[in-house]
Amino acid sequence: LLLIGLLIFAGMMAEGVMYDWCVLYLSQELGMPQAQAGLGFAVFSLAMALARFGGDSLRARYDERSLLRAGALLSAVAMALLLLLRHPGFALVGYLFVGIGLALVVPILFTAATRVPGTSRAASIAAVSSVGYAGFLVGPPLIGFVAHATSLSVAMGLVVVAASVLAWGARRTA
Repeated sequence: LLLIGLLIFAGMMAEGVMYDWCVLYLSQELGMPQAQAGLGFAVFSLAMALARFGGDSLRARYDERSLLRAGALLSAVAMALLLLLRHPGFALVGYLFVGIGLALVVPILFTAATRVPGTSRAASIAAVSSVGYAGFLVGPPLIGFVAHATSLSVAMGLVVVAASVLAWGARRTA
């Protein structure tokens, strides 16, 4: 359960960072006008929603570990490329793929938590959601701290790290 909770933490941290910092990255780091930078949040959020709506059909067809690993890798690569290429248009496309890649993290890992032997389903969900939701609380301020010490571009690289941790841990989930 601890491993699943830590993986949910990584996924929700990455998700929280995108919610809280993607617009500022577009405007501050890439020079996109404020009126357009809000598209980053919209693109990411829409991608997350649509991928979650379609997620059950994917989960019925494919192994959840493979979906988690593929989504995490998609997010890591998309985020790394958008940070390296530093172009507003590509950043929006990157946000789309980051959202798609992170969308199934919570549904897959919450389900995996309910299959851990020796714990009730309710206790499992409570345990991993407590750890996971801490990612929403810790991630955005952590980005601010790292950005203050370095740059927002470097700090946003923590999304790449979190998604890479998810990809690595995917094979260890039940």
